[in-house]
Amino acid sequence: MGDGRVDEARQGNGEGLGDGIGGGRGHAVVVGGSIAGLLAAVALARHAGRVTIVERDRYPDRPEPRKGVPQSRHTHLLLESGLLAIERFLPGLEVELLAAGALQVRSPTDYLQNMRGRWFGRGPAISTTLCLTRPLLEHGVRTRVLAHPGITAVQGTDVVGLTGTAERVTGVLLRERGGERAGAEPTELPTVPTELAADLVVDASGRSSHTSEWLERLGGVRPAEDRVVSGIGYATRVYRDGSDGALTDARLVYLVGETMGAVIVPVEPAGTHMITFATPRGEALPTAPGAFEALADRQPHPLVRQWIDEAEPVSPVYGYLRTENVRRAYDRTVPEGLLVTGDALCALNPVFGQGMSTAALAAVALDESLAAGTSNRRTQAALLAASGHAWAISTGADKARPGVTGNAANQSLRDRFTGWYLARVQERCGVNPEVQDTFRQVLALVAPPTELFRPAVLRSVLFEKGAPADAAPPLRL
Repeated sequence: MGDGRVDEARQGNGEGLGDGIGGGRGHAVVVGGSIAGLLAAVALARHAGRVTIVERDRYPDRPEPRKGVPQSRHTHLLLESGLLAIERFLPGLEVELLAAGALQVRSPTDYLQNMRGRWFGRGPAISTTLCLTRPLLEHGVRTRVLAHPGITAVQGTDVVGLTGTAERVTGVLLRERGGERAGAEPTELPTVPTELAADLVVDASGRSSHTSEWLERLGGVRPAEDRVVSGIGYATRVYRDGSDGALTDARLVYLVGETMGAVIVPVEPAGTHMITFATPRGEALPTAPGAFEALADRQPHPLVRQWIDEAEPVSPVYGYLRTENVRRAYDRTVPEGLLVTGDALCALNPVFGQGMSTAALAAVALDESLAAGTSNRRTQAALLAASGHAWAISTGADKARPGVTGNAANQSLRDRFTGWYLARVQERCGVNPEVQDTFRQVLALVAPPTELFRPAVLRSVLFEKGAPADAAPPLRL
């Protein structure tokens, strides 16, 4: 892996490249080396002479959680849209991940899914989801990206500011962190930051991004924010399956209620599953095993409780509360020489499992915009648009939750109609395969939400009887 030193990467090449980078001459700096940052870096490497990733952690040598990704111990899904986007830059990665223990789950064949008290049907596959732990995916992506000769990683280093003016960013300010371990605490930080010059800076530092504050220091404008905060949390524990398929032949179990939810996802190594429970607003996250398992009794079906009773726990209980949706309008305020992507631009409620896929779609938007010579502001708008589909799904569901807050939390008349319509769509997913296939493609970010208003779907929503709420789950194909 590349592990460039701060003083080795201190200067950019000094070549002004107008509104962006191109011609294989410019230097791009990516702030943050997680999934969004790694994919942004490999997209940039198609256009820049060199790319430097600045990461506050020191990367582990093998797949394992690290301090800078606190949600890494929880369930992650890579949707088909995200996998296709990643394969655009890292062809063959899926094969490598499958060899390392990741699993392909076919939708709807392998899904046992209940939404709003109704079971979805199971049938021929229309797409696949890659199930694996977040550390395995990140390690696989990181290994491939840092093998690129044009990409260097400066590890154990904080970005503490931007250089330049309110009109143009020219680089970042760095401070090296002490300690050699992955995720080590900073010690003996130097008082004078080091400048790293760049033709383009891309912030992929996640929910903890400080770019809006740094822009204000340069005399720039802080972007407007939209917030939808449901207040729900989630808790996860890893189990070894003890039922040997006796309960169901489905590989993934997914139950969603108004305030509660559960998902059982297969991960590596073989026979291992993660169970994640969503918890209602205002409830303390369960940290004790008994409190965690008690959540199974509050689900709309006893299957989860039965599964836990057969399984062997192999990890502590982990909780996570940062589930707010936050979108920043950088497309209106971003100066030249700066772009923002990933959760730093649009952070989604992680419960919906869309974050990694939207990061990959944003990398595609970045690549296409740079290839087309698009202006900086238009490129930033394309990055924001890459998450628009997922934002609509996540905030649409969260706005309907009890007690939701935030400046964008109020439901408009359109929101109420959409909620009514989607409820009827979900009720018909158990009786109409075409409706279910369309709904799943929308959730997988493969098809736009407008597909749900195709004539065949619309007719079913308006005139067809939905699945009965008391129907038995399709435990076997």
